[in-house]
Amino acid sequence: METLKKIGKMISKSKIRVISLTLVICFIAATIYAAAANSYSVKIIADDHEINIVTLRENAEDILSQANVQVNKGDVVDLSDFSSGSKSTITVYRACFVTVYDNSENGVQYPAVGSVESSLERNGITLKDGDELSCNREDVVYEGMEIVISRAFPVTVIADGETYKLNMATGTVADALDKAVVTIDDDDIISASLDTPLTRNMKIKVSRVTFKERTADEVLPYTTQKKSNASLYTDQSKTIQQGVNGRQTVTYKDKYVDGKLVESIKVNSVVTKAATERILEVGTKKRPTVSASGFNTISWLQPPSSLQITKSGVPTSYKRVIRGTASAYSGGGVTATGKSVKPGYIAVNPNQIPYGTKMWIVSDDGAYVYGYASAEDTGGFIYWTGSSSTVCDLYFSTEGQASAFGRRGVTIYIL
Repeated sequence: METLKKIGKMISKSKIRVISLTLVICFIAATIYAAAANSYSVKIIADDHEINIVTLRENAEDILSQANVQVNKGDVVDLSDFSSGSKSTITVYRACFVTVYDNSENGVQYPAVGSVESSLERNGITLKDGDELSCNREDVVYEGMEIVISRAFPVTVIADGETYKLNMATGTVADALDKAVVTIDDDDIISASLDTPLTRNMKIKVSRVTFKERTADEVLPYTTQKKSNASLYTDQSKTIQQGVNGRQTVTYKDKYVDGKLVESIKVNSVVTKAATERILEVGTKKRPTVSASGFNTISWLQPPSSLQITKSGVPTSYKRVIRGTASAYSGGGVTATGKSVKPGYIAVNPNQIPYGTKMWIVSDDGAYVYGYASAEDTGGFIYWTGSSSTVCDLYFSTEGQASAFGRRGVTIYIL
């Protein structure tokens, strides 16, 4: 009986130990489960690496310490994507020095951390519309990084009645047109070629070119057939058959630039009524000529040997003809050019016939061949009212000759 009691006591103690051990195991399991339930994963981005850890820590500084990530002076810890207790991200941006070339060949070193754009802003470097960087604005800076800033300059595009003010840092005319959203056709006219580099204050004008076809009913001019006639003088001609114009329908291609007609190109023509050709006979016989020195003239001046005159008193070669009234005078004196007067030295309006001009003069009625003359004096007629028809004053050696000539029409051949 006593033995049974001892055995019973021993069994009771074993049960107690088993129960206690079970309780401990359950507590540990509950603790582990609770810990597992409260842990979460955090991704740490630093030094171009990613570290993924599972943590129970709530503070970002403790989490970085757990991951053995050291934060130095000037470094920036970005917690914008971090949420304690939830799967999230901590980013560490390292402080460094970068070199900035701001529209210059000389670089300046600046402290930087984080993105390129934020680093520039922290150093008072502002980016304006159109400015371009050698990297992306959101790129993360690193030690020794070189950042080149190309500053924008004004460029103007004029097209379709609109003016586009652009800011461009680099590029070509084609780039400016793209930015202004101006499309062009092959026929359009651009003030500079598409591959022309842009420059400050450059103006790019686009002129729109269009073409339209039209037809017109027009005169078809007659042609002239010339035939030689040996019985006619070289200054004579005779019409054998009168010419008559025809009609034609002409097709034109009109070119418009910005709505204005600038050119019409004839592309086709159809004759609706034929023209009648004109037949003209022209003389081949030369008029007989004599040397000017062979004429009995009023002038005392010796004409050049090359001057040939027809029997009717007309030079065979001259520059132009002046017709008007001439007055005769005599009495001696000195010309405006300082020469002693004599037949052949005539008075003119120097604004019409400059001093020194050589000429051949005949009266229109055929009674006088004044002959070879030189403009050497100023005619008093330029001061007279109502003397617009007077072209010269002719000097004669005697008063009787001058009175006989008086005033009469003359033809002046400028040599």
